[in-house]
Amino acid sequence: MDGHLLLLFLLPLSSATPFPSHQQALLTTLFSPDYNPLFIPVKNESVHQEVFLEATLQKIIDFDMDKGILTTLIWLDMSWEDDYLKWDPEKFGGVQRMQLPPSKVWTPDIFLFNDVTGRFGDELKRDNPFLVVESNGHVRWIPPLVLKTMCDVTGNEKETHTCELKFGSWVYNANQLDLISKISSMDLEGYTASQVWDLESASVERHETTYDCCPEAFVDISYIIRFHAKSLWSMI
Repeated sequence: MDGHLLLLFLLPLSSATPFPSHQQALLTTLFSPDYNPLFIPVKNESVHQEVFLEATLQKIIDFDMDKGILTTLIWLDMSWEDDYLKWDPEKFGGVQRMQLPPSKVWTPDIFLFNDVTGRFGDELKRDNPFLVVESNGHVRWIPPLVLKTMCDVTGNEKETHTCELKFGSWVYNANQLDLISKISSMDLEGYTASQVWDLESASVERHETTYDCCPEAFVDISYIIRFHAKSLWSMI
């Protein structure tokens, strides 16, 4: 993630507008009875919702070879356009962006398919950190997450281990929601090296899969993390 973009993301509610009355008027206008966070926010029913997904790998926290469980810290960077959250800043005292709790707006039902805790969905239901909504309808949300995922383990500690973080919508098919990655590898800006494991690569793959339940394909974005154990000499 670009550091300048992160700084912009973390700026106060509105540096140009010191008066909460403008923000309150905007909130009242945006969240009228017409807005429902349960439904995909597109006004044209023939258009699918696009969600841009990127993951920043911060750290390999642990790898349990016996159980085949990888623990990582990532920042999951999600952005999309909400047709119902658009406004003219001149009509609201120059307010160009708002920071809001995720429960106030529609958010994609992103699921981690190989999660071993059963609590990934709960992590995304928290109202912290806030997401940012801009006047053009662009929404961006970057929650930090500690993930525990199942890996295929060879049993040989000296070999390269490959673990996957597979994200996708649980209910929306490709005709309703499309996941898009603009980069071919995980963002490693800010990555903290492990004292035990050497990171080899962290690539990105997009898949469309058809399941027995449904005729339509479903999209997933998978992050493939490859790493191996450090040599004894490197740890001395």
